[in-house]
Amino acid sequence: MAGPVYMKKEWFGSALPSNITVPLPTAAELVSLYKETNPHGYTIGVPYPPRTESPVFWIKYGSSVVWNELAGQKMAHDGLRAVGSQVRAPAVYYGCHVAIPYKDDPDGWPAHLTYVVMEYVPGRTAAQRLQDAVNDDVMRDLVYSRIAFALSELHRIPVRQDSRPAAVNGGRIRHELFDDNQASLHYRNISELEQHLDLFLTMTNARYRMKNLAQEPMVFCYSDVWLDNFIIDDEDQITVVDFEDSSILPSSFSNFILAGTRDKINRDIRHMVVIPKTEGVDNTSALIALARPMMMGSGSFAKAGRKNLGYYTVDEDDIVDKVVTDAQGVPVCAFMEPLVPPDVPISASLPPPPPPPFEQ
Repeated sequence: MAGPVYMKKEWFGSALPSNITVPLPTAAELVSLYKETNPHGYTIGVPYPPRTESPVFWIKYGSSVVWNELAGQKMAHDGLRAVGSQVRAPAVYYGCHVAIPYKDDPDGWPAHLTYVVMEYVPGRTAAQRLQDAVNDDVMRDLVYSRIAFALSELHRIPVRQDSRPAAVNGGRIRHELFDDNQASLHYRNISELEQHLDLFLTMTNARYRMKNLAQEPMVFCYSDVWLDNFIIDDEDQITVVDFEDSSILPSSFSNFILAGTRDKINRDIRHMVVIPKTEGVDNTSALIALARPMMMGSGSFAKAGRKNLGYYTVDEDDIVDKVVTDAQGVPVCAFMEPLVPPDVPISASLPPPPPPPFEQ
């Protein structure tokens, strides 16, 4: 049985360029067209308008879309343009988070889906480019050099040096150092973050300590360094996508991400990426020493932080509470099919497989 669809969050981003004549899809149209979900919870991406050879928008949606992606991608898009970079991030135009009742339980807990409408970017992912060049070392080197250049350019995005360490949208830090890629607490300043991390280093008898973290440059820190998150067009222009794990952090956090590139993209590119630094200050080794204890003892880390720092709350942005309506103002009614377990269960002892390629 169909029931009313409620909107819980709404976000408006970049204005549509004057050369785009296709209307931006509304929340009602998004719900009407796209409700199919991935059984493993991965996000789904589709070109829009549907069934066209010349798509204008790319729509990303699903239950696992992280709201920070909207602000993170807009900051990357605007910031790269501001510094005149050749690297791009897609413009992001609109986002909404809706609650849709399940067909078999219309009065129960609804399904929650987030929709993001962004610029369509043609090209092939770095993973696809590397596959095409499996026997071409020169081309493979070029692909990795473009990725390194893109990451370097992200560090040029203007950032206020007195920024609070946080996700780009002001939420809890999004970074792979933390359990489930999200910090357990909000931090008022760098000193609180350093105190919390240093406390856990002491608790775990690590050989390293945090030192002068506040003296490091604050940077736009992009954590999702996977081959499918870099799109290269026929003119070798590179576009970065998937900004859910983007935060404003001291530069050692970017160094930490790059330390894992051999495992994530099959090549160590640390020496190729430019990251701002303060001479004589580097906390990368301390962060690396924290990684495994934090993964194994995330509950202890969170508890220690709350005990020593208290619990600092931040109001969420973009909150709304309204019924989704169509162009005539009529409430939109819809339903989600009951959840069906995936055909092949994911082993609890193994990490989930990487998300499907961002194909455009």
